[in-house]
Amino acid sequence: MKRILVADDEQDIRELLAEFLASRFEVILAENGRIALQLAMDSLPDLILLDVTMPEMEGTEVCRRLKAHPATKAIPVILLTARGELAERVRGLNLGADDYIPKPFYPEELVARIEARIRSVHVQESVASVTRAGNLSLDPVTREVSVAGKTSKLTALETGLLSYFLARLDKVVTRKELLGTLWPDAVVSDRTVDTHVANLRKKIAGFDYIFESVHGTGYRLRSR
Repeated sequence: MKRILVADDEQDIRELLAEFLASRFEVILAENGRIALQLAMDSLPDLILLDVTMPEMEGTEVCRRLKAHPATKAIPVILLTARGELAERVRGLNLGADDYIPKPFYPEELVARIEARIRSVHVQESVASVTRAGNLSLDPVTREVSVAGKTSKLTALETGLLSYFLARLDKVVTRKELLGTLWPDAVVSDRTVDTHVANLRKKIAGFDYIFESVHGTGYRLRSR
């Protein structure tokens, strides 16, 4: 049974999530960020749910430390927060979070996203070869992308997203196609795709190919 760490300072939310997830996962609870960080290091869960606003240490700082540590950097992190603005979502993703769910949320959607993120880890772990295109190289195991010698760290979802486009250079990829492939069981919007693409664009700045928006359809990674 997969192990999920849930960190939220609101007891009713912790209990709700524990009750809903218990039939599918082993659940560990933390009431603040400092405890969450320690439990993550000690138990190495398969996925971590982090509330952004918590005492002792905010969820974003917990996420940053987890992604900087070799033992926990590959663990998927989903941020839970009442802050739903685009800037806040991008900030969370920049810190290494693999997904971002504003409150209030539907428990069924949360479970679907958890299962999708856990599956994506297994998919990435099964791919050992480095992908190269132009002046870019991508290592899907370490989730590191190098552009003209400059290396950046990707989240599991960004790695999957970039791999998908690299396999389809100069071809238009629709948002619907991306949602069905990278978020197969989750109820997410086109805006979610746009957020992740915008974040990925920054990390591969200088690549010989550029992300081109195709109005009303999706994106194309095309040669300059």
